[in-house]
Amino acid sequence: MKLPLSWLRTFVDVDLSVEELVDVMSLNGLEVESVETPGAGTAGVRTARVLHWQPHPDADRLRVVRVTGEGGDGEIELVCGAANFDVGDVVAHAVPGASIPGMTMEARSIRGVVSNGMLASARELQLSDEHEGILRLPGDTPLGADLLELLPLGEPVIEVAVQPDRGDHLSVLGVARDLAAILDTSWREPQDIPAALDTLTIPVELQTDACERFVTWALEDVRVQPSPPWLRQRLGQCGVRSIDVVVDVTNYVMLELGQPLHAFDLERIAGPRLVVRDARDGDRLVTLDDQERELVAGDVVIDDADGPVSLAGVMGGASTEVVAGTSRVLLEGAVWDPARIRRTSRRLNLVSEASQRFERRVDPEGAARGVARAVQLLTQLAGARPVGTDAVRRDVAWSGRATITVDPERIRRLLAVDELDRERQSQLLTRSGSYVQPEGDLLAVTAPTWRGDLLREADVAEEVARLHGYERIPATLPKVTMVGGRSPAQRLEAELRAVALAAGLSEAITRPFVGAQALGGVVPTEGRVELSNPLAKDASSMRPSLVEGLLVALRRNTGQGRPGTALVEFGRLFRPDGDALADALDAFEPIAAGGSWRWAAPDGTPLPIQPRTVALAAQGLRLGPDHLDPEDRWSVYDLLAVLDEMVRRAAPPSVTWTLERRPAERDGFHPGRSAALLLRPTPDADAVEIGFAGQLHPQEADRRDLPEPVVVAELLLEPLLRAVPPEGHPPVAARTLVRHPAMSLDVALVADEDVPYATLEAAVRDGAGPLLDGLWWFDEYRGEQVGDGRRSIAIRLRLQSPERQLTDADAEAVIDAVAARAEALGATLRR
Repeated sequence: MKLPLSWLRTFVDVDLSVEELVDVMSLNGLEVESVETPGAGTAGVRTARVLHWQPHPDADRLRVVRVTGEGGDGEIELVCGAANFDVGDVVAHAVPGASIPGMTMEARSIRGVVSNGMLASARELQLSDEHEGILRLPGDTPLGADLLELLPLGEPVIEVAVQPDRGDHLSVLGVARDLAAILDTSWREPQDIPAALDTLTIPVELQTDACERFVTWALEDVRVQPSPPWLRQRLGQCGVRSIDVVVDVTNYVMLELGQPLHAFDLERIAGPRLVVRDARDGDRLVTLDDQERELVAGDVVIDDADGPVSLAGVMGGASTEVVAGTSRVLLEGAVWDPARIRRTSRRLNLVSEASQRFERRVDPEGAARGVARAVQLLTQLAGARPVGTDAVRRDVAWSGRATITVDPERIRRLLAVDELDRERQSQLLTRSGSYVQPEGDLLAVTAPTWRGDLLREADVAEEVARLHGYERIPATLPKVTMVGGRSPAQRLEAELRAVALAAGLSEAITRPFVGAQALGGVVPTEGRVELSNPLAKDASSMRPSLVEGLLVALRRNTGQGRPGTALVEFGRLFRPDGDALADALDAFEPIAAGGSWRWAAPDGTPLPIQPRTVALAAQGLRLGPDHLDPEDRWSVYDLLAVLDEMVRRAAPPSVTWTLERRPAERDGFHPGRSAALLLRPTPDADAVEIGFAGQLHPQEADRRDLPEPVVVAELLLEPLLRAVPPEGHPPVAARTLVRHPAMSLDVALVADEDVPYATLEAAVRDGAGPLLDGLWWFDEYRGEQVGDGRRSIAIRLRLQSPERQLTDADAEAVIDAVAARAEALGATLRR
C-alpha cells in the first residue's frame, strides 16, 4: 500500500521527519518497504495558457506553439510533439533553466525553430504513468504560478507491506488510525460527508448470507470527464491509472477509506430492482475486462431483470459499465464474506484491488461512509446531483464482533514487563479503538469494527506488546536445560553414515512415494502401502524399498552429463502389516534391546511396518582425488565392502556378525550378478535375509534410460540399531603398532557353483588363523581348466605378526590349513 505523506497527514498529525516516521512505523507493525519522492527535482515549471499553435513548417508531427509568459503576460514560442491540447488550454511550461526529473531545460533549435523550453506531460513530472500527451490543468488555474504551489511534487510516498490479517492497512485512513494509536494522538475522518436522503433508489433484495450490508446512492446530471490534476496525481502516487472522474473517485475512496465501491450506469440496469444472490452452476457474466466468466455455486452475483450484472466483491459487469455518455449513476458499497470472495477470486485467477480488500475483511461500518464520501466528491468534481439512497442489512455469523476476556496478569508475565499492569493494558487497548471493560481481575475487550484480526487472547497480548513498543520489551533468553542427547542407536547411525560418505558416496534424500513398477528391494513381496489420495500416477504408494528413489536420482545425474555417480540414503521403507519382511525382523527380536518390531496406533490398530534402512546405488566412473585409476568403475563389490564395514561396526560385542552372500534371482536384476545378504541372529540360528545387492538387468537399465552397469544394494538397519546396548558399543581398543613387515599371499579355491563365496571366505579366514591381517577378493574364473559347474575364486591375504617376522614356513602352514578347510567343503586349493 502506497501512502503519500501529505494525504496521511490529513487524517493524523505527524510531527516527525520522514526518517523518524519510517522508524516508528517499522518498529510497530507497519513495515515500510520503500520511500519514494515522485517529481523530486522539479523547479521552474510554470502554468501558461496556449495562445496559438500551428504545424511545424519542417516536421509533420510537431507543433509550433505560443503560450503566455512569466506572470501570465507576453508570449513565448516553443516546439511541442503532443497533440492533445488546443488554444485556451492551461498547460505546464518548463521554461529555459527549469528542471524536471532527469533533465534541465534550455532554449534550442528544433528543425529551424527555437523552442524556449517544453510543455511537460504527467509522466515527465512523475505525477502518473500517463504519457498520451501533455498535462492539461483546469481552465481557472492561475497563470504564471509555480507548479509546486499547485501540486505537491516531490513529496514522500511511503510503501507499507500489508500483512494478510491487517486489511485495515489497505487504506490511508486505516494506517492513520493505527499510527494515531502508536503515537498516542487523535485521528480524524473526512468532513462534511452528506447524510442519506429520504428518497429511495432501486430496491435491493439480499438473498444470500454472503452479504452483510448493501448501500446505494443514485446520482443524476453526472458529467463523465477527465479528473482534475490533483486527483490524477493522488491515484498515480498510489500506482492506480486514471480512467475518468467517476471511476477515479471510486478508486480514490477505496484508497482513502478502504471501502471498495462500484458504479453502475443506472440507465443500463434492467428491471425495477437488484437481487444479491448465490450464483448457480452455469451462470455467465462478461466482466469489465471483456472476459466471459462461467460461474459456479459458491460465487455471489448481483442480478438485474436480465441476469448477473456484477461478480460481487471481485469485478463489475460490462453490461452496466459507466461510459462517456453516462449521466445517471448508481453507486454501490457492500460488505462481503471474505472466504467466499477469496474462493471466487482464486478459482477464476482474477485478483482485483477490491477482492484483495474484501478477502482481508473490510470495516462493516465503512460501507455507508464510503458511498457518501464518493457522492461528496462527484458532486464537487462532476456536477452530480444525489436523488436517492438505500441501505439493506442482513444478520450473518461471520460479521459479528466478539468480546474477548483476557487475564492482564497472564499477559504481563508473558511479556515480562512489570509496568504493564491492568490499567496500562486497558489504556493501550483503548488507544487502538477497542472498548475495554473490567470484569473483576480480568478485562473484557471488544475490538473496533475495523480490526478483524483481534479474535483471541493471544491477539490482544500481541496488540499490547506492539503499542507498548517492541523495543521496550527486555531481551531475555529463556532458561534452557540440556536434557538427553542422541541415543546410542542415533550415534551408531551417524557413524554408519560416515562410513558411506568416506567410501565416496553422496547422501541423497528422495521422496517416499513410488509407482506400481517400483523394484521390491530386500525380501521382495507384492505388498504395498497404498495411498488413498496419491499426488500422481507414479506416486500411488509408499516406497517398499529405498532403491527406487536412488535410481531416479541416478537418472537425473546421468542426464546432466556426470560420468559417475554414487548415492546413499538412510530412511524408512514401508510394507503392510503381516508382510514377509516382518518375519525377517522377528528373527532378531530376542537380541534386540529396542523391543517388538510391530507398530500399532494408540487404539491398537496395526500399522505398516517401517524399518530403518540404508540403500546404495552407483553407476559409472569412481572419480575423485583418492582414485588414482581414471578408468576405475563402481562395482557391486564396492557396495558390498561398504555394507560389510557397516555390519562390522554395528555388531554387538557379544555377537560375531558377518554378512553372508547367496546367489539370488530378483525381478529387474541381472541373474548371476545378484545376491541376497544374510545374517545369523546367533551362531546356531538359520541365516535370515536382511539385505540385497546386485547389478540392474540390462533391460531394466534400458527402460530407465540408464547406461550400464548400474549396481545397487539395500540393508535393513533395524536389527543392527536395536541390538545396540543401552550404554552403547564399548570403545574400540587401539592395536599395538606392528613393527615387523607384512607378507602377501594369493590363494585360489575351486568349488562348485552353488558354494557361496561367503562360505569360501570363511574357510580361508579360519585357515589363516591369527596371522591374517587383511583379505581381498580379486578374481573369479570359469573354464575348461576347472570343469563344468565349477569356478575358481582368487583371494589375496595379508599376513602379519606383532611379535616376529614371518617366514616361508609360516606361509606354507597357512596354505596347508586353507587347503584342509577347503577340502571339508568339497573344494580344492589350486597349487
